[in-house]
Amino acid sequence: MCGRYVSPSQRAIEDYWHIGARESGGWVERFNVAPTTQVPILRLDRQGELELLSARWGLIPFWWKDAKPPAHAFFARSEEAQHKPMWRQGLRSQRCLMPLRGWYEWNASESVRNASGRLVHQPYYLHSPNDPVLAMAALWSTWTAPDGHPVTSCALLTRPAAPAISDINPRMPVLLHPGQFSLWLASDTKGEALQRAMEQAREDVVAHPVSTRVNDVRNEGEDLLEAVETG
Repeated sequence: MCGRYVSPSQRAIEDYWHIGARESGGWVERFNVAPTTQVPILRLDRQGELELLSARWGLIPFWWKDAKPPAHAFFARSEEAQHKPMWRQGLRSQRCLMPLRGWYEWNASESVRNASGRLVHQPYYLHSPNDPVLAMAALWSTWTAPDGHPVTSCALLTRPAAPAISDINPRMPVLLHPGQFSLWLASDTKGEALQRAMEQAREDVVAHPVSTRVNDVRNEGEDLLEAVETG
């Protein structure tokens, strides 16, 4: 379902989308991005231009009254988003892209011993062999915290997994084709067109097992992507 992912550097994002950042995020490439952290997103500004900015991964809807952010608001099922109060407004008018290189999944039917000898689920790294930078369909919101500070947040959309990876996890992020980016972000894209975009998202994904070091969010580095032997 994409509980961790690999985020491209700011330069890679700007080069891929041919843009400059609205704010100086200075993002470096991160290899173990976890929920509740700040991540780069792409959306349209008021002039209709693509902008790159930082958002909290874990959506806080604008109408949220509690001082504590909602729990587990990191993913939205694409099939249900239009019917759920948590996601409905975002899908209607606050859509964005979450850039990534790839993501991690844990295969619940495959166990392996970690460094301390404990049995855990085998982690896999999933990515496209055809594109070094990908984009997840996502939603954003800006909430005003009790202290008056605006907090921009986001959540990614998921869909049934592509057949090639469904044995690892039955869900996957909605990975948009480059030709779908503009349609997804456009304010006048509605209803059936959005659903078609999510249903027709890319499925060119491959996977390989990686070290259980990725289980610890404190671990970083490109070595987390290296394939390991199993069995």
